[in-house]
Amino acid sequence: MNAAAPATLASALHEHRWLSGIVLLYGAAAFLVHRQFPASSAGNMLEGFAVSTLIGPLFTLCGYAIYVMLLVRPANLTRFLFTSSRRYLRRERLLHALPVLLLFPLFASSFTVFKAAVPVLHPYAWDRHLADWDLALHGGVAPWLWLQTVVGHPYVTAIINFAYHFWFFLVYAILYWLALSMDKRQLRMQFLLSFVLSWILLGNVLATLLSSVGPCFYGYLYPGHDPYAPLMHYLQASNQSVPVWALNVQQMLWNGYQDHSSSLGISAMPSMHVATAVLLALWGWRVNRRAGAALTLFALLIMVGSVHLGWHYALDGYVGAAGAYAVWRGVGALLARAERRGAEARPAALPPGVVYLRTRAMSRER
Repeated sequence: MNAAAPATLASALHEHRWLSGIVLLYGAAAFLVHRQFPASSAGNMLEGFAVSTLIGPLFTLCGYAIYVMLLVRPANLTRFLFTSSRRYLRRERLLHALPVLLLFPLFASSFTVFKAAVPVLHPYAWDRHLADWDLALHGGVAPWLWLQTVVGHPYVTAIINFAYHFWFFLVYAILYWLALSMDKRQLRMQFLLSFVLSWILLGNVLATLLSSVGPCFYGYLYPGHDPYAPLMHYLQASNQSVPVWALNVQQMLWNGYQDHSSSLGISAMPSMHVATAVLLALWGWRVNRRAGAALTLFALLIMVGSVHLGWHYALDGYVGAAGAYAVWRGVGALLARAERRGAEARPAALPPGVVYLRTRAMSRER
């Protein structure tokens, strides 16, 4: 191993110490929950770790390949990808990224444990309240009805459905690209910490306190009058013209919830699709205006999709967006404060004249 490698790895471990502490404690808590409620989720954390380890780099590579095909367009795509990837993934970069590459599969598998345990820790009880609050916030009209006049066409629904599923690809690609990035270290760490904390605080803690299944499952949870049946009928009819993938996923999730065959779990409040899209937009504006504008439009599209596809009450998205913004600002303030303290602790740089005189004095002593 290169003599500088241990120092590089030690520096990486120190830089990611907060992230490591949070994820390792989270993983330990998830392991205890899984041992306490083994029937609440299928599989185990090791399987989730393995799947996440494979998916992240694969999505990142696919994203880079699409970028190269659209913008670079080399004569030999395979050779270009191999050469550029080999040049990019140098040892120093990989060692710097190693803590994140190991932590995030553990984080992802831990999250699924907590999400699957939501109905065990707190049985679903908030859907009627959330549906009523949605009506109150939108003038007595369900938000999906407001949207239906604009996006209620099978082909528009298909585009929104594609964007909603593309979210998984985009999030994983950016997350692992940031893991490998060595630029804008503080901004990078702000996103990584905000991502982890928002999924823990919003996607686990708040989701458990406000346990809910969402509009698409409302009729299953409360037999009888289902105010969202017309929306689901529209989506089923659209599916006859253009595939609406969300319907198959929703059915899979409900079947998995009933027979405990899936570890994915169901949780509506707050919307983590919206929360994460807002985090991406906040990060994007700090990178450049184009990235910020594009990711903001994507976040708005995800917000529309979360309601139009029956996944969420509009309130779920509002809370998710507000929560993500609060976490982002809080983490940013803490990192800025830590940076100021670090700067105060470092010895002040000596003026050039003093350095010159000290150098002359040392040379005379020799």
